[in-house]
Amino acid sequence: MCAVCGIVDFAAPVDPGPLASMCAVLRHRGPDDHATWHDRHAALGFQRLSIVDVRHGAQPTADESGSVRALLNGEIYNHKALRRALAARGHRFRSDSDAEVLPHLYEEYGDGFVEHLDGDFGIAIWDATRRRLTLARDRVGVKPLFYHLRGARLTFASEIKGIFASGACTPEIDPQGLSDCLFYGHTIAPGTFWRDVRDLEPGTVLTADAHGVRTRRYFRVFVREDPDAPLLTGRAAIEAFDERFTAAVAKRVPDEVAAGVALSGGLDSSAIAAVAARRCDAPLTTLSVRLSGAIHDETEMSRLVARSLGVPNVEAETTGARVCELLPKSMWHFESPFWYGGVASPFLDLTALARDQGLTVAMSGDGSDELLAGYDFYRLMRLSSRLTDLRLDALRPLVWRQATKWIGAPSGIDRHLVEISTRSAGYTERYGQMPPWVHLWSALSGTARPAVLADLPEPSALPRPPEHSTLHRQMHFEFHTRLPHWVLPISDRLGMAHGLEVRVPFLDRDVLDVCAELDPRMLLRLGTEKYVLKRAMADLLPKRIVRRRKKPFMTPIGPWYLSGPGAQLAADHLSRAAARRYGLFDPEVTERIWRTAVDRPGTWDGVTAEWAAMAILCTHLVVDQFSADRFTADAITGARA
Repeated sequence: MCAVCGIVDFAAPVDPGPLASMCAVLRHRGPDDHATWHDRHAALGFQRLSIVDVRHGAQPTADESGSVRALLNGEIYNHKALRRALAARGHRFRSDSDAEVLPHLYEEYGDGFVEHLDGDFGIAIWDATRRRLTLARDRVGVKPLFYHLRGARLTFASEIKGIFASGACTPEIDPQGLSDCLFYGHTIAPGTFWRDVRDLEPGTVLTADAHGVRTRRYFRVFVREDPDAPLLTGRAAIEAFDERFTAAVAKRVPDEVAAGVALSGGLDSSAIAAVAARRCDAPLTTLSVRLSGAIHDETEMSRLVARSLGVPNVEAETTGARVCELLPKSMWHFESPFWYGGVASPFLDLTALARDQGLTVAMSGDGSDELLAGYDFYRLMRLSSRLTDLRLDALRPLVWRQATKWIGAPSGIDRHLVEISTRSAGYTERYGQMPPWVHLWSALSGTARPAVLADLPEPSALPRPPEHSTLHRQMHFEFHTRLPHWVLPISDRLGMAHGLEVRVPFLDRDVLDVCAELDPRMLLRLGTEKYVLKRAMADLLPKRIVRRRKKPFMTPIGPWYLSGPGAQLAADHLSRAAARRYGLFDPEVTERIWRTAVDRPGTWDGVTAEWAAMAILCTHLVVDQFSADRFTADAITGARA
């Protein structure tokens, strides 16, 4: 709900002057108010989007003595209960702000304060007495937090552009970041696309003082409290999930400002709208994207849901020309290239529409597919596993061909799937089976990396998943890759681009905990994905919505971004002349990738070329957006004016 930033130096006095530029470049995240504070060794800045205690919730907030100062981006949903407990222990409060519980919790528990929080957050706490900085991020990375360390000086901000605006460093591509973008499709924390800028990992606390910087992981997804206890199944599983999910939606309906639901017409966002309207008695405005003239348009479904719930539905119409216009701005907010960055551009218009409707908060269905095994690939992996169990591996090529045809995948993908499966020993040993998205990322990497002019390091390694079912271990992979580095940044960055906080009930603390206890057959049952959610929503939504297959939100790549309305955009960034100008990718290979994407639509070669072309296009756009002269004090002041 805000932007936080700051500079601390454990060896020398801090000049608070750069805070003005840091706050200015982050103003879109908190347009309602701003404040700064400093002492000899710390300078803190804050841009506020007013949601909780609108009148009195200014930050930084402090304890009674003023020696502990706290900044919060996000919301603490259990702040009222925490306030009561802290007051009973003698703590005194000046406001009803959720942020004000933080310095008092820190006084009681040190950096263990974070484990008492139910919320989505990026937090900074400065302890002047101990000359100590604590940074903390929520369990799965709903809210961002970045930092830069040089010697005894640490600079942090809710977005990387805030660090650049401080003058701590200038935009310079990190080869490791580029390598990760071309393999995983995005960066991998703690690395970023930019040299010397670090991404605080989800579920992590960082402490810094004169003795150095330390990090501690306080949460890992799908770690069971009692590994020997039986997994939840049947009616007990459905009821437990339903209870937690309903509570998660209810706690995200704000008391003081207007809210809505980003409604695609798919099961996930429809479930949130239905629970809000029918169980929480909060019929929220729904907002949908209409893709004019595109086969991916889901307007019919979003209208059906809104009518069935009796809620107003407002639509943001977009076209190929419009998304091409929005793509550079999207890259400015994303701060690193996504291999499919264009898919998100329509959300810029959706969040602008939400603000025009007077909304400050919106909820989205992000995280459901990663938490409940919602992607088609999970079903294909289950099928592949069954073939192995039945000793029918020889049938795998035929089965892949028919299965991929059924889900609408491009012709030729089955050959790639079989080939990759024969080279998956490392993944199989770690995850029990190759994680589904590796099939697609390997294709992106195989097409895009040969175009890179420099030698790149190997992609970043990922942590070993916890001991659990094969399906849960595969989903753990998602929580370290796509979810925090692609899915959630779309909601956070493109929502906060217009001062709209997007909340994600599926990633609630208690929902995460109960999903770690679900039998995998409650997630994927006889080919039905997200089984537990569909059963829980059966009495709230039209059967057509509950039973429909997963349809991810997509915009056409080739017809929109690489030709047609995007022809000039592509020529400016994918032609031989453009590639020579940027100096990152081989000009001939880059142009050949572009031409293959345009000339061979619907084939596997054409689709992988589309992905590679978009990865290169978005990389060049990010370089454009993050030129060093954009972060001079004069440029930032002019942009803010």
